[in-house]
Amino acid sequence: MKEVISNRQGISMIILIMLSESFVINPITNANSDIWIIILIAIGITCILSVIYCRILVRYPGKNLYEILIAVFGKIIGKVISILYIIYCFYVGTLVLTTFILFTNIVGLINTPKLILSIGVILLVITGLKCGLEVLGRWSEFFVRIIYPIVLITIPLMLTMVEVFNLTPVLADGIQPIAKGTLEMITFPLAEIFTFILVLNTKSIRNSKSIYKLFIIGLLLGGFILFCTHVSAYLCLGQFAYSTSYFPIYRAVSRINIRDILQRIEAIIAIIFMIGGFIKITIYLLAGCKGIESLFNLKDYKFLVTPISLIVLIASITTVSSIMELVEHQLFYTYISVLMQLIIPIITLIVVEIRCRIKKKN
Repeated sequence: MKEVISNRQGISMIILIMLSESFVINPITNANSDIWIIILIAIGITCILSVIYCRILVRYPGKNLYEILIAVFGKIIGKVISILYIIYCFYVGTLVLTTFILFTNIVGLINTPKLILSIGVILLVITGLKCGLEVLGRWSEFFVRIIYPIVLITIPLMLTMVEVFNLTPVLADGIQPIAKGTLEMITFPLAEIFTFILVLNTKSIRNSKSIYKLFIIGLLLGGFILFCTHVSAYLCLGQFAYSTSYFPIYRAVSRINIRDILQRIEAIIAIIFMIGGFIKITIYLLAGCKGIESLFNLKDYKFLVTPISLIVLIASITTVSSIMELVEHQLFYTYISVLMQLIIPIITLIVVEIRCRIKKKN
């Protein structure tokens, strides 16, 4: 079945994916006063990566990345890489679901069993996957129109607590921390927009010529919010509190107190994370199911949704039991994401361009 989304819906989904986990978890493990430089450089590099992703899709109209990999590298190598992407998608989906449950369990429903929370979330995810990409797109567009203005209003409230000197000195620890932090910020969450080329093709967008615009605008809008919120949180908390907190933005927003009237508004951050987390889990599982569909030439992926979702549910409960274990996964996630988000797409584009030039010469 052909699923088509508008540019606004695609942009909304990209924004929600970027704002989900990164809105509560610190994406930079050892953040320092150069955090603003790190985020700006990461956004710039990811813009280049977005052009690479779009270029791959444009060269093969009507095909997603799974189909392109088989067309470019042949059936054997293409299917091996596709299997890696399928495993990667289910792995990330499991981590996001785990983060969702742990965050909810820590800041809100403390005594609620994790299994109950997990089942509730996975039922919503199954429903979203059964409804398809178009419904998810409309749902995302609706909520982004509510979330974006609320975040823009919340940021100035955080600025009432800032200490400007927290961003000094500049380049105090040299270039290495900036390079490390930039890589972490790219792999999580900026370059996670890569997932869309696994589920989309040029025919999935109503105006296929604007696919570059969809990726770049979504990245810049989401990146702007991430820059403002993380830098504001760092200014409020300082290096030690920001780096040692599992949920720095949530912690910073919880400090907002305007004349004892406007306070305890951190629930906004929790709601945004839950909405974005739902979309992110759904998109990653959709990408994995699409991969299986392409790998075995299936007519439809929807009969896979329930068993795959249940496997992810079991994995999320059994693999990570605490927030500390989840943070330990971040280093491994960075390395595997470099391969999946950067190295393979760049190699794919190089091979695609070489093949296209050879065809033109012939």
